[in-house]
Amino acid sequence: MEIDEEEYRELIEILTNLSDELKSQKVIDKELAMTLYSMPQIIRNVFQTYEEHNGKATEFGNKLEDIWIDLDAMVLECFIDTSS
Repeated sequence: MEIDEEEYRELIEILTNLSDELKSQKVIDKELAMTLYSMPQIIRNVFQTYEEHNGKATEFGNKLEDIWIDLDAMVLECFIDTSS
């Protein structure tokens, strides 16, 4: 397994732009909210499965953990209502 760094940077850019867009919205589409909420959970599950099979911290495992935490924080930013 490997992480496509270029695709990950694009995802971060998209989430940053989406967060900025959503700050002016009062309502978020239910499907969008579900997708956003699921992304960090999927990475978390991959991380936990990887760590269980390897039994020790690895560079790849550490990167998965970092991505999971970063995505979770970015998704939360999408749900923060700054319009009030």
